Amino acid sequence: MSQKIKSATHSEQLLTGVARLLSDTTHRHSDVQLKVGGNIFHCHKLVLALKSPYFEEKLFPSSSSPPAAAEQIVLNDVTAHYFHKVLRFLYTGEMELNEENVENILKAADLMKLTERTKFCVEYLTDTVSTKMCPRYWKIAEQMNLAKLALTCKRQCLKEFDKIGSSSELSSLSETMMRELLEDDELVVESEVDVCETLMKWLNSQTQSGHSVQPYHLLTLVIWSAVPVEYVKTKLITNNILMNYRRCFEFLSKVISYRLTGVQFNGLNTFHRPSTGAEQCVVILGHDPTLHKVSWDVLRVSLQRQDVVITIDEIPADMYSQLAACVTGNQLYITGDGLDHKQTWKWESMFGWVQCADMKEGRHGHCATFVNNTSMYVLGGFVYSHRRKTTLDSIEQ
Repeated sequence: MSQKIKSATHSEQLLTGVARLLSDTTHRHSDVQLKVGGNIFHCHKLVLALKSPYFEEKLFPSSSSPPAAAEQIVLNDVTAHYFHKVLRFLYTGEMELNEENVENILKAADLMKLTERTKFCVEYLTDTVSTKMCPRYWKIAEQMNLAKLALTCKRQCLKEFDKIGSSSELSSLSETMMRELLEDDELVVESEVDVCETLMKWLNSQTQSGHSVQPYHLLTLVIWSAVPVEYVKTKLITNNILMNYRRCFEFLSKVISYRLTGVQFNGLNTFHRPSTGAEQCVVILGHDPTLHKVSWDVLRVSLQRQDVVITIDEIPADMYSQLAACVTGNQLYITGDGLDHKQTWKWESMFGWVQCADMKEGRHGHCATFVNNTSMYVLGGFVYSHRRKTTLDSIEQ
């Protein structure tokens, strides 16, 4: 008669015995030495090989080869202080993580192919990474192919983009990472000037660190319709780093021309970021295509969100054909309204329609435009007088 017996204390006793090996000052069971930063650690091949694929390959090169004799292995990519903590984990399965040691322990765990230890470090950083350190840990995650940590750090950078501009770790962001942030619709900023400020701080940090970058491609990712022309003139086109690149100078010169004239060019980015609360749209007013007549309806059609059409306040005046409309900032102007075609109206989201000063001369079929976002010019058009059509060549400001 046979009977299977299982010890209730065997596992615990074995683990306790393995843990004691590390603190045994006689080293009588040690069969390998690890030299780290001038310090010698007396270890045990079986324990190292069982817990670390790195040491498995080092100590037992092939399954058919006998284990090597007592030897010394030199580790150059880790400090003795942090290696001792990782070694303790190998023997006991326990270790404390904190902000001061997690980076070095992560690197040591990656070196020794400690998958479980690496997972613990990634989970710790994912839960605790700060805005200050997220650029640095994002870079480390990319280097170590840690997708989960990289995504967490990227999202933190997107959420706190203005704050990472003040971080001492801003220079950790590579050019590729900065491009990813500027391209992402999830980038959270109050204004596009904040984007420019952080970008310029990053460029300065790269120059000071001796890194070579191509700022032109990054400039094309800025939303220039939301950057005041005076900022471009005083802060960007005078910047020494940017002016070292001819393409940057040419691009910013075109941006200034665009902001003054409204004429766009290839490579210009104008769609606003969702976080700013502004978006590119077309405003359609004063015509009903189904009834083929003039109407009071005003529609706003989004150019950034498909099929988004919003009806805004009707124009509170008599509508006639061949009015002129123009936009400056978030204000919409129409001219040539009313019975005498002299009325000017302004629409703002906060106040709706407000009547402005009348034009000196009634006109329709004319043009209206803003210059420098400060002055509106009305030019050309025609008037009917005694059933005769008279073309106008005058300009009103």
